Amino acid sequence: MPSRPLSRAATTARDQILEELREDHKRVKKAYKEFQKFDADADPEACSAVVQRVLQELTVHAALEEELLYPAARDALTDDSLVNEAEVEHESMHTLINQLKDLSPEDEKYVARFTVLCEYVTHHVKEEESEMFPELEKVRLDWVALATQINDKRAELTAASEEEDASGQRLSAQATQTENESETGSVAADGQSDDSTDADAPPAPAPRGSRAKRPPATGSRAGRNSTANPA
Repeated sequence: MPSRPLSRAATTARDQILEELREDHKRVKKAYKEFQKFDADADPEACSAVVQRVLQELTVHAALEEELLYPAARDALTDDSLVNEAEVEHESMHTLINQLKDLSPEDEKYVARFTVLCEYVTHHVKEEESEMFPELEKVRLDWVALATQINDKRAELTAASEEEDASGQRLSAQATQTENESETGSVAADGQSDDSTDADAPPAPAPRGSRAKRPPATGSRAGRNSTANPA
């Protein structure tokens, strides 16, 4: 006996959930193509910006699936092997994400690790969209409640991710300012040291051949004689 069709609200909620997850997948694929156009040696900042954006989006996306979608799918699906495989694939994905967080574009394996991560995610997405999602479209569960939970969780995680990113930028700016102030202070100290050395140096000797003039005598010999022999 076929199951009753979903209500319009449940169908809308289900389609919204799955479509938003597909959009997450598309953004990661697009970012990976963008990354492939860059040269990490020539433009490390651009590469790092793309990588950090992908890591943040994957972290949010994975949390939504692991905490909300996969548990609901496990309860609703007759065969939970698809959920088990997806969770194991997420474990490997998190390992690569954590490794990349500790690397900079100057690291010799930076590009390789990000490439492996994106290729791995591409494989995971293909299986999820072609196998798990079609099975989920057939099951009955409280899609409306699940959609509300996912929307709330996404907003929470996105806000936290943006705050973390802003905090990191502030710390980086403060570190740069401190470094600049340190360099400025070092230059000023060097200048003061040079001035002090000049002040303590002995006066330069007078040019050779010059002789200091004697002060004039207090009285001439003629004047003294005139006083001794008055007329």
